[in-house]
Amino acid sequence: MTDQAPLSPAHLAEARPLTESLIPKVDRFRARQADDGTVTAPTAEDRTLLTRIKDEACAWYRRNGLGHQADALDADVAGWLDAGLDTPPHFARSRDALRPPEDGSVVFFLAPLQTTNSAPPVGKRLDCFYALRKEPAALPELAVTYPHPKNNCQSLILIAGSDGFAQGNCLVVFPENVAAHDKITDQSYAMFFFNKMRSIHETYALPGAAAVLTPDSVPRASTGLAPDVCYEARAIWGYLHDSMHFKGLWPFDEHIALKMNWFVGLLEEIKVDAKTVLACADGGVPYAEEQIAMILLERVFRYPQAADATRNFDSGTGVFLYSWLRERGALTGSARDGALLRMDRDATLAALRDYITTVEKLEAEVTTDDEYRAAAKALVRDYLPAGEAKQRYRFTEDQRVLLRARQSLDRLPPLTFALAQW
Repeated sequence: MTDQAPLSPAHLAEARPLTESLIPKVDRFRARQADDGTVTAPTAEDRTLLTRIKDEACAWYRRNGLGHQADALDADVAGWLDAGLDTPPHFARSRDALRPPEDGSVVFFLAPLQTTNSAPPVGKRLDCFYALRKEPAALPELAVTYPHPKNNCQSLILIAGSDGFAQGNCLVVFPENVAAHDKITDQSYAMFFFNKMRSIHETYALPGAAAVLTPDSVPRASTGLAPDVCYEARAIWGYLHDSMHFKGLWPFDEHIALKMNWFVGLLEEIKVDAKTVLACADGGVPYAEEQIAMILLERVFRYPQAADATRNFDSGTGVFLYSWLRERGALTGSARDGALLRMDRDATLAALRDYITTVEKLEAEVTTDDEYRAAAKALVRDYLPAGEAKQRYRFTEDQRVLLRARQSLDRLPPLTFALAQW
């Protein structure tokens, strides 16, 4: 934690019973679960432990005026115990009871959920987090220039959490992450732990870029940022990114199921980040250069480092964008024999404009979901060739340059985010 961290003694005091009693129990229970959330050959001890976790969490909820969350958790746990812990958990009540906190307020949540990109094992395991919502100071003014038609995103400081949140790179909580038998039709919250970004960015993205790019062409504006500046820049990126999802011919909120298709979603994610970069480049956005550098370094040079890159959605966006930039002269040079590539800023911006034009032309030409999916798959396959069974794609020889830093990065221990770390 730094002096700039807006955490009061009351926030920290409320976190203590969670860190001293509840969270260790959650970590013990999640270690008993498989990836689908089930407990193999559950014992009476497992049932007792889950009941104690539920009781402590419900007591916290009620003590803090969140009786509706307590009622939902109590019912979800009772239903799981009745069905048997060797069946997949169904926590739709808890999922739907979670309401985003107001800016400056805290939120606590406990459920089996997918903590994407956290330290292995990752699955629909029991996890919890306690966090403070802190929106960027520039947001009210920014929202005038870049209005968000349906803003449901929350920028959070993770104060404490179980292993799925405290270990590794998980930044997000969406309703669809929560273990449940039904599918959501409306994304009523999207919570982002942006205080984790600085450590993640400097530990993985910067070395990943340095292994590929000449030193003079690495975007440097996001390097060595003060923790509060990095938080503000990342939160603004998050706002702009999300706002772009809701604009255009096929807005995300009206086509959620379509946009969750792997190929459609991949193009969509790159599109909204490209639009964010160009908004920053066009002027009037706070921390513009910091955001441009952060987006490019994260998307192209960190995401492809994932161990499951050929199945990982975010990794696919980075590998695709790398080849798009290569094809348009934004990344030049031969990568053979360890040679470094050069990134050209102007060519990168031009390539991103071309990308947006290409995707929006695709969107204008398709008239049905099936046509969109087929066209998206065809475009993605131009840059990400089909892989082996159960793999979404395979790396080409040229794309493998992105993996230069993976071996050294894989040897690093997972990042740990301690109580109230900024």
